[in-house]
Amino acid sequence: MKRLLCTLALLAASTAANANIVSNGDFSDGGTGWILSGNTDASMFFNGRWDDGASDTDAWLSQVIGTVAGATYAIRFDTWVSWGAMTVALDGAPLYSATDDGHVEVFVVATGDQSTLSFITHNDAGYNGLDNVVVERVTADVAEPAALALMGIGLGGLAGMGVLGRRRLERVKGIEPSS
Repeated sequence: MKRLLCTLALLAASTAANANIVSNGDFSDGGTGWILSGNTDASMFFNGRWDDGASDTDAWLSQVIGTVAGATYAIRFDTWVSWGAMTVALDGAPLYSATDDGHVEVFVVATGDQSTLSFITHNDAGYNGLDNVVVERVTADVAEPAALALMGIGLGGLAGMGVLGRRRLERVKGIEPSS
């Protein structure tokens, strides 16, 4: 029973540590939680995604997210690019520019306690789309030396249990214990 409770506690902790920190990343609530700026004349939230047909100048879709300086984050999203590009940026620094449809995954190290995640698009011939935006922290909350020490203790315990089990089996069979 204790093992089950410990396992459930660890799973809950790991799930909470890797939760999506973007609000409304699937655009199910339209543009709620997002800031739309730049050339927004042809921007719309439609069928659970952001579609933008910005021409002449860029359209920006941004959200301020809580981050931890020095922590690594995975940024994942789906794009539909009919013309031009869809660029993802963190705090104004471009990270990746998608020029075709697909699922994108980018890793970045945060530099502060807040970061501005932005998607920038510019196309003159059609619409570009964005959906399923997910940002998750991928660095562990437990320091590496502590994690290694815990793993060493666990492996040592397993080895000790193996030695004791072997000796108990030898006694039962009447074999002289080996050292």
